[in-house]
Amino acid sequence: MLQGLYSAAAGMSAQQYRMDATSNDLANVNTTGYKHQRVAFRDLLYVRDGEPGVHIGAGSAAATIGRSDAQGALQRTDRPLDVAIQGRGYLEVRTPDGATALTRAGDLQVDSQGRLATPNGALLTGVRPVPNGTDLSKVSIAQDGTVSAPGANGTPVALGRLRVVDVQSQDGLQSIGNNLYAVTADSGQPAVVNDARLEQGALEASNVDTGTAMTDLIESQRAFAMASRAVQTQDQMMEIANGVKR
Repeated sequence: MLQGLYSAAAGMSAQQYRMDATSNDLANVNTTGYKHQRVAFRDLLYVRDGEPGVHIGAGSAAATIGRSDAQGALQRTDRPLDVAIQGRGYLEVRTPDGATALTRAGDLQVDSQGRLATPNGALLTGVRPVPNGTDLSKVSIAQDGTVSAPGANGTPVALGRLRVVDVQSQDGLQSIGNNLYAVTADSGQPAVVNDARLEQGALEASNVDTGTAMTDLIESQRAFAMASRAVQTQDQMMEIANGVKR
């Protein structure tokens, strides 16, 4: 009887995990470059019960199996420092603590030292600082990531090339907040994408489908409620059993 209680409780925990992941997706539906989490369920330990071939399971558990790599819709902003990646790849950045991270969010800005950075201060790699006094509306970002700014005589001067990289397994990337991902042993080391295509004056929207996310959330809530009722039923059965014993 306790096995049924444990299985129902495990189901509640799994559905709570799914609800948390789906709620996080909905909270980031307007976050630039956000990729929704993919959640899967797995069986917990099965143990032999009595007769050969008869096994009782301990319920299920949920786990994140990575993030969807589906392309988000491109939204025109016509802002010179906005850039969207078409296809696979990430912008390589360096966080304030010196660590290397990856991001799909291309809403860039120029810091006090003229360096291209994300809104949270992570610096883009591969590009020199924009010269002081440069008209930012004249900054150009080519499809291959080459950044140019007008020189003293108006001739464009190349400042470098944004590093667009990719990993062997995107599911292995670890989210570290602020729309950034850290490379792990499971993801593999980043490699430069030589044929990357960037679009200036556009941003990639989140790839969260609101309708699907709401359906998943309601489904998880119903499943959680059913598992909760199962726990209550098991408790009532144990109460009856204890009463019979007395």
